Amino acid sequence: MIKEIKPYRLLVVEDNPGDFVLLKQYLKKSELPVEKILHAENMAAVHALVKNEDFDIALLDLTLPDSEGTDSVITLNRLLPNTPIIVLSGLSTIEIATESISLGAQDYLVKGEFDGRLLAKIVQYSIERKRTSEKLRESYQRFEYLNKATQDTIWEWDFKNDEVSYSPTLSTLFGYKINETISNYDWWKENIHVADKDRVVGKIAQRIKDQKTSWEDEYLFRCADGSYKHVFDRGYVLYNEAGEAYKMIGSMADITERKKLREELMAQQLKQKELIIEVTLLAQEKERNELGRELHDNINQILATVKMYIGLVRSGQKYEEDLLGKSYEYVNDAMEELRKLSHSLVAPSLGDLSLSEALQDLVHDTNLFKGLQVQLLIDENYKEKDKSKELMLYRIVQEQLNNITKHAKANTVVITIKKDNNNLFLSVADDGVGFDSTKKKKGIGLKNISSRVEFYSGKMNIISSPGEGCAMEVYIPA
Repeated sequence: MIKEIKPYRLLVVEDNPGDFVLLKQYLKKSELPVEKILHAENMAAVHALVKNEDFDIALLDLTLPDSEGTDSVITLNRLLPNTPIIVLSGLSTIEIATESISLGAQDYLVKGEFDGRLLAKIVQYSIERKRTSEKLRESYQRFEYLNKATQDTIWEWDFKNDEVSYSPTLSTLFGYKINETISNYDWWKENIHVADKDRVVGKIAQRIKDQKTSWEDEYLFRCADGSYKHVFDRGYVLYNEAGEAYKMIGSMADITERKKLREELMAQQLKQKELIIEVTLLAQEKERNELGRELHDNINQILATVKMYIGLVRSGQKYEEDLLGKSYEYVNDAMEELRKLSHSLVAPSLGDLSLSEALQDLVHDTNLFKGLQVQLLIDENYKEKDKSKELMLYRIVQEQLNNITKHAKANTVVITIKKDNNNLFLSVADDGVGFDSTKKKKGIGLKNISSRVEFYSGKMNIISSPGEGCAMEVYIPA
């Protein structure tokens, strides 16, 4: 399908009536699709016409009554920035006509040396050339906007001439002034840190050898003041039809701060892991000490009494008291103490029990053996599929109840669990003696709780003051 050509609207700026009539005849013979021809005898008339008219092509005489030479080209190009301009010149102004092309004109015709056919060709070429020029200008403008929008240094490496051009951000990022001494590959290579140079240069060479189109790497690059910055550099290789690389275009980003933050984050993560290990070891040591104390002070004493009673029975002497009956009761007590002790040490099987059921057992034992009145409030909408999180919540409640029993002198405790704005919310509040939370240091119990919470990227708040009890609030991302 042949594309239909839109009729042209022409502006002819010519002060000689005879030349204008002759030009109209040539246009007629050219068979160009002309819709309208408007005539201006001077530049003042052009100002009036362009206010109400758009033109597809402008033919400009260089000798006007009120404007001459390249001044006319500059003025008309300013008035009609999107319109291609063809300069009409005499033999004496050919040099000016060629200079006009560098100032924005698309082509020129020498009066008396063209016909309708040449005129048609020049008009069509000029329109196409202007269109191409506008596309290039828009492309360059987009490149300039991109260059301003990004902090990266954009570069282009011409392999044939061994020339490298850089965007102005080279000065901003690295302090260099762009000049001839830095417009080659060797300059860039010499400023790569010696520890990275061979790797980076070799990697580029290998990518080109393998005819790969992309390359990227991180390395240290020297600034104008002698310091080094970490950069992330990447490029795209262009190949000709013969498969030969002829150009590479890319961008170089300063990642010094990003790398510093990354290293700080890794250091914090390492520190956090060390803290978790430390707290875990301290918690294990604490549990061992408590286990030893429970076994020695309680169960061992019970069993010692049972042994004494059985020894008396074996001696054959008669006693008024039922020693075997008492021994039986003490053995039952020892078994119950062992059950409680193992229950506190071994994680509940949350695969079989829900968190609610496991906590109800814990609350029951605490109410029964520790002299506290513990109330458990679990929101009916609470649901959590992650059993490891539920075990973590159970351990936190267990640890805090142990802290309250030892230190708080409390009568009542309220445990609350619910979903709150995409967070798991746990609160353990008591009516004990409290403490100044701004001064009191975290003991092993609270450190243990804090490490569990931080492991799940959560937050813990302690709200307490002397005589006002204590409330521990935990938020875990759901």
